[in-house]
Amino acid sequence: METTDLFENLLIESISDCVLALSPQGKVLFANRSFLAKHGYRLDEIAGKPCREVVHESICDNGCPFTEVLETGRPEDRFDVEVRGKDGEEMSACVNFTPLRDLSGTVIGVVEVIRDITKLKELKDNLKRTSSMYRRERIKIDTILDNIPSGVYSVDKDMRLLSFNRTLERITGYAADEVLGKKCTEVLRSDFCEAGCPLKRSMHTEETIRGAEVNLRAKDGSVVPIASSTAVLRDEEGRPIGGICSFRDLRGLHSIPFPHAQVREFQGMVSKNPKMHEIFGLIETVADSDANVLIEGESGTGKELAARAIHRLSARSEKPFLGVNCASLNENLMESELFGHVRGAFTGAVKDRMGRFEMAEGGTLLLDEISEIGPHLQAKLLRVIQEREYQRVGQTQTRKADVRIISAANRFLKGRMEKGAFRDDLYYRLNVVSITLPPLRERKEDIPFLAEHFLARSQDRQGCTAKTFSPLAMQALLEYPWPGNVRELENAVERAKICCRGNLIEESALSTEIRHRVAKSGMRGSPGGTAARESERIRETLGRCRWNRAEAAALLGVSRVTLWRRMKQLGIVS
Repeated sequence: METTDLFENLLIESISDCVLALSPQGKVLFANRSFLAKHGYRLDEIAGKPCREVVHESICDNGCPFTEVLETGRPEDRFDVEVRGKDGEEMSACVNFTPLRDLSGTVIGVVEVIRDITKLKELKDNLKRTSSMYRRERIKIDTILDNIPSGVYSVDKDMRLLSFNRTLERITGYAADEVLGKKCTEVLRSDFCEAGCPLKRSMHTEETIRGAEVNLRAKDGSVVPIASSTAVLRDEEGRPIGGICSFRDLRGLHSIPFPHAQVREFQGMVSKNPKMHEIFGLIETVADSDANVLIEGESGTGKELAARAIHRLSARSEKPFLGVNCASLNENLMESELFGHVRGAFTGAVKDRMGRFEMAEGGTLLLDEISEIGPHLQAKLLRVIQEREYQRVGQTQTRKADVRIISAANRFLKGRMEKGAFRDDLYYRLNVVSITLPPLRERKEDIPFLAEHFLARSQDRQGCTAKTFSPLAMQALLEYPWPGNVRELENAVERAKICCRGNLIEESALSTEIRHRVAKSGMRGSPGGTAARESERIRETLGRCRWNRAEAAALLGVSRVTLWRRMKQLGIVS
């Protein structure tokens, strides 16, 4: 019996859980070593004290099962209990209350076992936070995928569908719920499913494939031409777990409805855009006079071409046409560039020099980037326009100026004037006739034939084999916003010709910036104020076309399907 008691005592003292024996009045009868060590007590200082004075638990005032265990004789557990020690240290615990019985089975107290689960609770909280973060990230990713204009789906290693975004639902007619878990070959039925599947190739070789043109079948059996891009799908540790495919619907591209207006070539400029045709007519009209002309437009829209056209059609065509970039020199040097100087006028002036006004006598002078000239030169230029005379730098002799002035600016000069950066009297002298050249993104119907025109011109010049653009490459050119306008398009065509190895210029031959056009395209889910401007532009275009969507889509440079989709997204009702 003594041996058994000794063994039981050693067992209780050896366990890591805190153990208390409590009397029916809730006073401490016994506490094992683990409790005393963790709570900083000696047994003699807590024996006989009420439990709540020794063990400070969050359930002491509400939820303690001590009385219930005494009355029913059944054990009770309490989870996630906060326990505070003698010195205020805290821990999370799971507490078990078990009846303490004598040899006859009568309940004579309660044994309280306190198990420290602080680390377990931290692990649980971390897991909960990770799970919540994962859910948020998943919602974020799903939201992004559902709002991009491309169809996107992913598969596991067995080619079973893991995700299927909303754009893909619209293109195929399938709902995600009815296809997830199925093999993609059963759903999309591409003409490459049996052999040559780009997605399988990406998963096998781990290469990214872009611009593969294939056909798939929609739910109703119709054939949908697409351009797909595929890549391997990896887990967080970089291990391959499947594949992902995104593609664009090419049905609208194959029948892009451009207006029936004729392409007009005018003094080195070509366009079928009605606004450009109006500008051609204005150039012809203004060329007959000597009025000063202000040409505004973004960089690369053809401001110098328009200025040269005015000169060639004018009575001054036999006289010089000279241009000067007003942003290329500082104000002092620009004054010498425009009006000339005499020897010794400043350091470095070793001989007399004619200025552009003198060299252009009887002809036309183009002042490019006129908005960049400073206040001093603005005053000098105003005097030349008003008095038709000027002086070389360093000379008092006055010279007459018989020169027509054409100004060009890629920033709207009126805004500079209103801010006080440009003289209003000079502005109105320069702006007798105003010509504003539209950016290429507002005359997208010109892009296909301009691209082919630049391509053919390059081929004729270099004697190369004839090349042409693939439908996918042409769609990329149509969707790109062209911040550099016609000049940028010409350079892009030259680059594509150089990078293309065959006769068909694929999308891969275009620059990365053009290939990644969707994020910058004005017709692709533009946020905030851009969406408002886009809505206004669409409504204005529809009004001009008497709400004929085919004609409006052509003027906007997009397909009818894209226009209809954007109208729906922006709440424009016909």
